[in-house]
Amino acid sequence: MKQEGSPAVFDGLPASAGSAAVPAMPLNSWHFLVICVAAVLVVRGLPVGLVRKAALAAVNLYFLFLFVWGLYPLAALLVLLLATYGLGELKVRCGDRIPGGVWTLVIAALWVLLFLVKDPNLASGVNPFSAHPLRLVGISYLVFRSIHYIADAECLEGRSLLTFVNYAIFFPTFLAGPIERYERFQVFHDSGDPQAPMEPLPIFHRIANGLVKKYVLADNLLAWGSLSHPPADQLAPPMLWLSVMSLLVLLYLDFSGYCDIVIGVAALMGFRLMENFNRPFLATSVQDFWTRWHISLTSIVRDYVFTPLSHFVVYHFSRRWQFPLACAVYFFAMMLIALWHNTTWGFFVFGLLHGAMLVGLQVFRRYGYPRLGRGPREFFDRSPLVAWGSRAMNYAFVSFTMLFWQYGPAESVSILGRMVGWQP
Repeated sequence: MKQEGSPAVFDGLPASAGSAAVPAMPLNSWHFLVICVAAVLVVRGLPVGLVRKAALAAVNLYFLFLFVWGLYPLAALLVLLLATYGLGELKVRCGDRIPGGVWTLVIAALWVLLFLVKDPNLASGVNPFSAHPLRLVGISYLVFRSIHYIADAECLEGRSLLTFVNYAIFFPTFLAGPIERYERFQVFHDSGDPQAPMEPLPIFHRIANGLVKKYVLADNLLAWGSLSHPPADQLAPPMLWLSVMSLLVLLYLDFSGYCDIVIGVAALMGFRLMENFNRPFLATSVQDFWTRWHISLTSIVRDYVFTPLSHFVVYHFSRRWQFPLACAVYFFAMMLIALWHNTTWGFFVFGLLHGAMLVGLQVFRRYGYPRLGRGPREFFDRSPLVAWGSRAMNYAFVSFTMLFWQYGPAESVSILGRMVGWQP
């Protein structure tokens, strides 16, 4: 795995947006504004049909070429798109003639491909990208769209290569999501918004909120969450606490601000994208947090990893083994979510801690709540103080664990020690 370097900087794209070393286009730039205006005019001004699809593809490709430089990444992207669409058509046309296990292996291979591309040093002896790193921005989101398309191909209506290409490289979601589902995208792409016309004022209000979150709040408050200016070892414990406890808020402002902008831009075009956040700071547990945070990511892992593995455990193992194996599935899914962001030791420890907390929560729900005589919902509803205390502890836990993927295990332990007055 890769070693952590300097702390991550919120540059308009979260760490998971891709590993390509290319400059991000600010979403408050005139260039991005012109692209958005052109896209809105194309989609709203042209009649539904082939011409509008082709014009939207031209806008998406123009945006794509701003971030993908050179024949190598372009060829890799083309192969990924054509292979995904071709495999989806093969799955539909062959039906039951190809065993389901083959498609499971295809999806597993896409996961492996993602990890090998994101970290050329991973399994360097057999990693084909070790000698020729592939710098392709948004690769994490592209691969997840491919997994979704192949897994659900037989259930998707209105499939066409042009629609799929527009779905895969749709410029508002290309860099950092949300990870939209094909069936939702296809409805708006092929038929227009069924609930149009849409009121523009709330959309502009949301875009303005996103710009304020990202470029007024997150960017200007970054210094409070950075422990490198000045270095952490020169900060007093109260300032360390302020910095650490503000990391999660800053990331939320940055990422949710980005999502507000692109969801608003897509809405102006007539596309309704899924929401990526649902008041995550009200989460009372780690499990609750991951149903509210980066929802498009967690729903993909839930639908194509957690649920199939859980069903496999239920149908193929005795009741004696079902609970421990279900806990293992929770842990495995959390590790995938962590390492999907980046294959560093910091994210590995982050996944370990969150996975362990998820497992502990399942154990407590199985053995603890029955002893209390009430379930978790009833417990929190009848005890508001406990609910708010749980929210505070969950916020603190997520904030502390974020240190590991920001600064790596060794430096994070040192920072946590100095926060409580322990000098290593």
